[in-house]
Amino acid sequence: MNKFKTLWQSALLLIAAFSINGAALAQCDFTGLSDTYCEGDEHATLIGDPLGGLFSGPGITGDTFDPSLAGPGVHTITYELAGGGTGDKYYLKAAAGEPWGGPANPNSMDLAFGVGLWTIGNYETVDPAIVFGPATGFVFMDGGSLHASELAAFLAANLPAMEAWVTAGGRLLLNSAPNEGGDIDFGFDGTILEYASPGSGTHVWDVVAIDAAHPALLGPELPTSTTMDGTYYGHGIITGVGYTNVLSEDIDPAKIVLAEKCWGSGRVMVGGMTTDNFHNPDPAAQNWRANLYTYMYNNACGGGCIVTKEVEVFADPDVGLTVAPDVICEGEEVTFTATGADTYVFFPLGPTSGTAYAVPTVGTTTYTVTGTDATSGCTNTASVDVLVNPLPDVTAATDDDEVCFGDAMTLTGGGAATYVWTGGAIDGVPFTPGPIGPITYTVTGTSAEGCVSTADITIEVIDCEPVFAGFYFDDNICVGDCITLTDTSVGSTIQTWEWDFGGAADPNTSTEMSPALCFVTVGEFNISLTITSLYGQVSVATHTLTVNALPIMSTKLDTIIDLGGQADLIATSLSEGIYTWTPENNIDCADCPITWASPTDSTTYNVVLIDENGCKTEGDILVLVNFVKGVGVPSAFSPNDDGTNDILYVKGLGLAAVNLVVYNRYGEVVFETTDQDIGWDGTFKGKMENPGVFTWTLHFDFITGDKGFLKGNTTLMR
Repeated sequence: MNKFKTLWQSALLLIAAFSINGAALAQCDFTGLSDTYCEGDEHATLIGDPLGGLFSGPGITGDTFDPSLAGPGVHTITYELAGGGTGDKYYLKAAAGEPWGGPANPNSMDLAFGVGLWTIGNYETVDPAIVFGPATGFVFMDGGSLHASELAAFLAANLPAMEAWVTAGGRLLLNSAPNEGGDIDFGFDGTILEYASPGSGTHVWDVVAIDAAHPALLGPELPTSTTMDGTYYGHGIITGVGYTNVLSEDIDPAKIVLAEKCWGSGRVMVGGMTTDNFHNPDPAAQNWRANLYTYMYNNACGGGCIVTKEVEVFADPDVGLTVAPDVICEGEEVTFTATGADTYVFFPLGPTSGTAYAVPTVGTTTYTVTGTDATSGCTNTASVDVLVNPLPDVTAATDDDEVCFGDAMTLTGGGAATYVWTGGAIDGVPFTPGPIGPITYTVTGTSAEGCVSTADITIEVIDCEPVFAGFYFDDNICVGDCITLTDTSVGSTIQTWEWDFGGAADPNTSTEMSPALCFVTVGEFNISLTITSLYGQVSVATHTLTVNALPIMSTKLDTIIDLGGQADLIATSLSEGIYTWTPENNIDCADCPITWASPTDSTTYNVVLIDENGCKTEGDILVLVNFVKGVGVPSAFSPNDDGTNDILYVKGLGLAAVNLVVYNRYGEVVFETTDQDIGWDGTFKGKMENPGVFTWTLHFDFITGDKGFLKGNTTLMR
């Protein structure tokens, strides 16, 4: 294959020496392409010599060779550099209009290339990337008349891209005959268009062609002329290096109006000409301008050449990778199997194809194998995921690590999904362990992924003293009462008391030994006491407690009486019970539900009802007393034991104190009292007084604090 390749390349070099359309082909070459590639290799960047040509062949995109795009096999890659005569044509100007206000430039473009076969664009809106792109062969730019500033701005922004385009084979005619501004930087190694005002040294009237055999003077449009004039043929002159001068002033050959040079594989022509409608003779001037466009379009400095090279692309091996199993538990092994190549390298390092391997990392790990074909050296990769589930972190727990023989306990596993215990225990279910002494239980926990781990726990089964719960309380309870529940539990190892009051009190629980509680709800309630011993023994006692409602009683009537009057006191209830009125004085019946009182002062009477359950309620009745002052001694009395008016009393209401003194006709005191309830019975020194008139004096105090004195006569009658 290498010998054939050498002969083929030699033949291409011979072909490159022949001429195409009469133009000699220069020798081309390119670098960056290796003899062989693997299908999966990186893209290769190709560099043509000279620059500016086009690459073609399988896998070629622009100047890039893609082995995977080319595919396996032997491929021919071609590099061809055009010598001109190809690509799109553009004419660029300012948006304000045509230079010098006429159609001379479009007319000469039509004459050179044909109507509709070229494109016009404006400096202000054109896309430089398109105009100066690979598809463009020739660009004519003009900045005449009052449009030089637009050209200068465009050049300042785009000269690097323009120079690169010409380097790659583009052909550029850059011209400006301004009536404004000053010098313009044309680029291309310091080229300057020099401009000054009319009449200065930069304005040229008559020009002459320096080379009478220049191709533009020879056609294709004829006639042409080697000398031309006009109303200023040019408004600027060109200075720069490396140029071949084309037009100069006929008087001063140092004033160059048009020049050209090669730039890379392309060509640039620069000038300071006005439009051809100002030039004579006619039509020679227009033919000359059209011939310049044709010459530039067809003559790139690269000269044109072609070269081909062969490249072989080898197919990448069809590498495969499997693993079994692909889901394991921590510590288990898997086996990788690689296929499709001759040698294999794994990443992460460690596995080998066909050998059991313990995956060291918990979680999902992607293993990649790189397989190499021994003949071509080409490689390919394949990947597979292995999921390593962690072992469960199993724990063993108990509700008590010491348990009395015969009592139940519970073992509970943690950290897994399911659990299996030794010794007959079931996870989370109470059971009775034995015999007495330490016992070790092992739990095997299985995770949701099926991974297994174990844990141990040791409990002590001991011979314990039994405990018995008990309590008592006063069961004659009314709502609102507070009592103490007295613990009577038996056992010296009792450690905790847990009370549940069954909803009878708030709070509803207590951990005191003998708690006090107050009842806020009527009803029957189950009071429960749970005691737990030091060794976890439990005993429960429950009693029913009845909370009775308070009796409902109504009282009436609050009233107002006059001093000496009576007030009804009434208490009624649907409950049977004992009534008690206080204060008892001046009350007719102190234990009757309905009675009356005759107070001497305003009094609040309280009545208490205690029902058959011993529950008590009470109420009040207010009796207001109107005080009426009144005091006196009767004017006669008859102590004859007939039961009527036998005693002489001080009469009056609201008296707090009295002093009654009775005198006979001799002035002797026959009777004296300071008690309103003690009167004179008509005797003196144990003997009945004879009928007659007796004199008395009375000092008195009212309960209001008022005081008084009266005196008078009373007749004793028989």
